[in-house]
Amino acid sequence: MKENVWLINGEMGMLREHDVRFDDGILLVKSLPHTNTGPIRSEWVVICVLTAGSAACTIDSQEHALHARDMLVILPGTVVDKGKASADVRMDCLCISKRMLEASVPFSMFNWDLMSFLSTHPVFSLQEGDYRRFSLFYALLSDKLEHQEELCYRESMQCLLKSFLYDFSNVVGRHIPLTKGGRYSQGKNLFKGFLNELSSVHPRPRSVSYYAEKLNVTPKYLSAVCKNASGNTASELIHKAVTKDISDLLLYSNKSIKEIMVELDFPSLSFFGKYVKKHFGMGPKEFRAKMSS
Repeated sequence: MKENVWLINGEMGMLREHDVRFDDGILLVKSLPHTNTGPIRSEWVVICVLTAGSAACTIDSQEHALHARDMLVILPGTVVDKGKASADVRMDCLCISKRMLEASVPFSMFNWDLMSFLSTHPVFSLQEGDYRRFSLFYALLSDKLEHQEELCYRESMQCLLKSFLYDFSNVVGRHIPLTKGGRYSQGKNLFKGFLNELSSVHPRPRSVSYYAEKLNVTPKYLSAVCKNASGNTASELIHKAVTKDISDLLLYSNKSIKEIMVELDFPSLSFFGKYVKKHFGMGPKEFRAKMSS
């Protein structure tokens, strides 16, 4: 499948190009021509590793220098401006849509620490083992994209991408410093506790009061903390997690809609159908048929 998307180019700027991608959300970039483009706001998660040479780019008005074995991570909404690169620069770039990211990783990986760190530290050096693993993942993903006609291609690619993102989360996590004294603020601790509760229980309760009671705070205070830390209320975060569970079960299991409804603790098929239609814009049967085709 081909579509116009914004990609990283040889001078660490971004340009609109055609490239092969997987479903609605993944593509790989080996090398692209130099172009004269202005600042671009990325709509994708871009994970880029310099394999040779050096470069510099401007991200949200801050210039960053990159050298071989450095990783650059650009989050959706980030403004990237054209930079410069040495003649021998080489890079491996993996671009993932927000939709694909949310469909591929567990909700617990979407935490304040990871996103906050990457928004202010988009460039960091990889250790030898991390660099080697990224190269292997990139080679495997690149090879899979060349064989999309194979049996179980989609499932295989989904598992491979999920494995890569787990490893990526671990690598980034090792670079995140604790606040002074090795502690997080009370609000950040509460938010992390909420995410831990949300990711550890199945089926996930859909009531804010359930998590507030577990954390010994009021629902209003918990929601305010979540809003401050992530831009989403507690209720919005709960529904994001629940809808991901629904999407995974509808697309990647053979369970009937009634079995999924029971597993996720919905009171009735009617209620489940209305919930799915509210959050997906269509009923569960239609969603499964459309997304699986």
